[in-house]
Amino acid sequence: MDHEKYTGTAGYIGLGNMGGGIATRLARTGVKLVVFDIDPNAVDKLVAETASAASSVGELATASDTIIVCVDPEHIVKQVVQELVEHLRPGKSVVIQSSVSPTSLFEVARLVEGTGATLYDAPVSGSVEDRVNGTLSVLVGASPDTVGSDKPLLERIGRPLYLGTLGGGEVAKLCNNAIMTTTRTVASEMMKFAKAYGLTEEDVREAVAISSGASWVLDNWDYFDQRISAGLTLRMSPKQVEEILAAANEKGVRLRMLESVLEHGLDIDKERFRLLTGKDPDTVL
Repeated sequence: MDHEKYTGTAGYIGLGNMGGGIATRLARTGVKLVVFDIDPNAVDKLVAETASAASSVGELATASDTIIVCVDPEHIVKQVVQELVEHLRPGKSVVIQSSVSPTSLFEVARLVEGTGATLYDAPVSGSVEDRVNGTLSVLVGASPDTVGSDKPLLERIGRPLYLGTLGGGEVAKLCNNAIMTTTRTVASEMMKFAKAYGLTEEDVREAVAISSGASWVLDNWDYFDQRISAGLTLRMSPKQVEEILAAANEKGVRLRMLESVLEHGLDIDKERFRLLTGKDPDTVL
């Protein structure tokens, strides 16, 4: 797919599983890229892909027109933006690609006020392959006009959806995570139910794929099983659900189904872990 050329210099902060894949994609598609991470090995991998290494957040900010932040957890996002502030000026933009609460996003946006720089959120969703192939869903908390010259850069990362308002991307990402987690949790229960009646998991997946319950979760069931087997889901899923419930609580919204997922989801995931690995799930928690 042909993309309009991004003519500036992009800076990428945070080269973990998600950020490293996205930064690799940008480097391989000819974007002039400066990177920073506390892990020198992660930086070296990007330098091998033609990126330049910055010795600090400030050095990266000075050298970059668009600064993308993809770090975790939320307090580190705030710390990074605080370090950026003195190096920002009109014409620069800060893109929060980390998944953070709307409240935290508004807090870091206030830090940038007065610098003349633009800040917006653009969290992503997709698989490992999507990161490197540039086919992630990019949920942008801004309008195309606000994004301006960053638009070609976002299009190299994936398929941008412009939600028009600051925080819109983070809210949409929380909605996506909630629906995905709930679907995955119920699907795990239904696999157990079907087995009791003599159907295999493949039978269930094939039947649902041509029926009204078809979903990305079941289409990518092996991917989710890999994450459960590695212990990632056991460690991360409860935290994600808690974050969504906390954000809802700030607006006085009760999410009863997610409350149930928080109450029972970990036990369901532990059961799935035992089935897949034959191991005690508490060994990875």
